[in-house]
Amino acid sequence: MAKFHYSGKDKNNVLKKGIIDASSRQDAALALEKNGISPFLISEQKSYKEALGRLFSFDHLSISDKMMFCEEISTLINSGVPLSQSIRIIRDQAEKGTMKKIADSLLRGVEGGQSLSGALERESKYFSPVFINMVRAGEAGGTLDKALSDLAVQTQKDAELIAKIKGAMTYPAVIVAAMVAAVIFLMINVIPKISDLFTEMETKLPLMTRILVGVSEAILKYGIYIAIVFIAVFGGIYYAFKKVAPLKHMLHITLLRAPLIGKITLKFNLARFCRTLGTLLSSGVSVLDALDIVSKSTQNTIFNEEVRVIAVKVKNGSSISDPMRQSKLFPVLVAQMVGVGEETGNLDKMLIKCAEFYERQIENFTKNISSIIEPVIMLVMGLAIGFIVISIITPIYQATNLMGT
Repeated sequence: MAKFHYSGKDKNNVLKKGIIDASSRQDAALALEKNGISPFLISEQKSYKEALGRLFSFDHLSISDKMMFCEEISTLINSGVPLSQSIRIIRDQAEKGTMKKIADSLLRGVEGGQSLSGALERESKYFSPVFINMVRAGEAGGTLDKALSDLAVQTQKDAELIAKIKGAMTYPAVIVAAMVAAVIFLMINVIPKISDLFTEMETKLPLMTRILVGVSEAILKYGIYIAIVFIAVFGGIYYAFKKVAPLKHMLHITLLRAPLIGKITLKFNLARFCRTLGTLLSSGVSVLDALDIVSKSTQNTIFNEEVRVIAVKVKNGSSISDPMRQSKLFPVLVAQMVGVGEETGNLDKMLIKCAEFYERQIENFTKNISSIIEPVIMLVMGLAIGFIVISIITPIYQATNLMGT
């Protein structure tokens, strides 16, 4: 049994807070509802040692490990192997590491009377709400093997989508890094030697050359401090935009409205939204629950807000497609396909088709992104190198003319 902190309201709409003992978060919610409390926040209480251990833990469960876990358990259960024995097989086959530790934890939970979803909930550090709720829906519908198989596909598609975006940005990032490294090398090793030559010439240097020499001297004298300040500022900005809600909201709006990044950001979030919602619905999760899960699992806060608006309207009796048509975020194509899915009773399949459509568009975009970004990078490199070359040549040319006269 674990302890859970809860906040909720009783039948008189009075706020209630406390701690309840339960085997899982779901069991805690059921117990509270039986006692007349409608919970809106339930969180597991961690011991001091456990919390400290998680804070400094570098454990990581890779996407391939999750896929393997889903596929193997799905195959074993479909073959008639009991759940506890299936987990034991995975635990025994796993090498020492995170997967073995998690499998051992899941086995203890299942053998102690927990459902697989309840055991997974205790390992929420590694498994997302989408993952846990799909397993729970599979258990409720008696189709756990199918739910796990669908999860393997979902995990693979998410991984492929992220890998395509990262792969497309690798080439520009490498070029930019090489350019910065080359400029720093020039500033540290080349410019100081040329600066000594300029000093011997005793001529007044042009503004561009003075700027170049000044930057070079600053890097040589204060390079370490500049690097520390840069890292601190960059880290502070990253933390602020990640943790401060208004800044995070502003960043996500900017990403969606940016000329080039905006389109790929929108398509990426649409693809993940459609596939996640479609997979949840095909696993037997209700529409409202699925929308609630998706609104919490989507990383873009603008999408989260829009999905919550849709969920509220659906709860009040609307279809999903109607608020999508009113939304400025969802394209007409998505709203129309969702509408067709609702009319034909194949909403989950239509959502998966939408996801596949946007995934193909992302794939095509990532194939062409190098040809789109490369001219911009070459222009910036040309300007930087041109500035350095002109700054060096100009005083030499002036000195040569003076000598000639």
